[in-house]
Amino acid sequence: MRKTMIAISGFMISLQLLASGSVLINGKEIKSHDHLHTVLAKQLNFPKLYGKNLDALYDVLSNDYSGQTVIKIKHLNFLKARLGADYTEALIQAIMDASEDNPKIILVLE
Repeated sequence: MRKTMIAISGFMISLQLLASGSVLINGKEIKSHDHLHTVLAKQLNFPKLYGKNLDALYDVLSNDYSGQTVIKIKHLNFLKARLGADYTEALIQAIMDASEDNPKIILVLE
C-alpha cells in the first residue's frame, strides 16, 4: 500500500491507495482527440480494438478494465483550448461515469 498525497482545492489529503496503474493526461502535450485516445490506450493497455472515442473509453473503463487506476488530468485549460470545452467536459464526465460503475477507476483533476 502506498500513501499518496492529492491536492484538492488547495488542501493536501493523504490517501491510502493501491494503484496498479496510472496515467497522466497533460493538457499542454495533448494535440488532438486522436492523440488523447492514443495516450490513454497506450498507457492503460487498452485492447487493440479500442474505438478511440468517449463511448469506447467509458465502455473499456467501466466494463473491461479491471486494474485499479488513477487517471490524472493536468492543465485542464490547455486541454479545453485544444480539444474544446464541450469535449473536455464530456471526457471528464465519461471517466466519472465509468468510475461510478467501476470503483477501481479514480479521477484526479489538477
